[in-house]
Amino acid sequence: MDWGTAIVGLISILICIVPFVIMYYNRIKKENKMLQSLNEIAQQHNCKIGQHEFCGDFILGIDENRNFVFFFKQKKEEAISQFVDLSEIQTCQAVKKTRNVKNDIGSLGFIERVELRFTPTNKNKGETKFELYDEETNMQLSGELQFVDKWTKQINDRLKNKK
Repeated sequence: MDWGTAIVGLISILICIVPFVIMYYNRIKKENKMLQSLNEIAQQHNCKIGQHEFCGDFILGIDENRNFVFFFKQKKEEAISQFVDLSEIQTCQAVKKTRNVKNDIGSLGFIERVELRFTPTNKNKGETKFELYDEETNMQLSGELQFVDKWTKQINDRLKNKK
């Protein structure tokens, strides 16, 4: 094999690999920025994020010592940050709003919205909702259903243990 063919092959491989490397570094940069924003929200409430998880354009974290849950979502032009004190929460629910569309074959179900809903123990306070997915702003689901089920179970386990 001559050197010219090897160089052309190496350049071709690099052209194929470079876009994936750039996408990886951009994702890591975006996740670090979201984690930094979540940590800033937690610090404002004298908390420290012990466990966190990314999913799409949002991050959810929990301070296990003080029992706070923090949420940060980066939409196109706005950033949404919310928190919940679990000592004031009765239950946590996974809310999956669906819409059915009928066609010639039958009925199809589409998920319109996925939320994590917190019901307070004090009935005078309103519910807190973390919007994980909305079909108007997101084109498709990217793990939100599994995410909401996992965190609902984890948070409800913490709520049971505090009693």
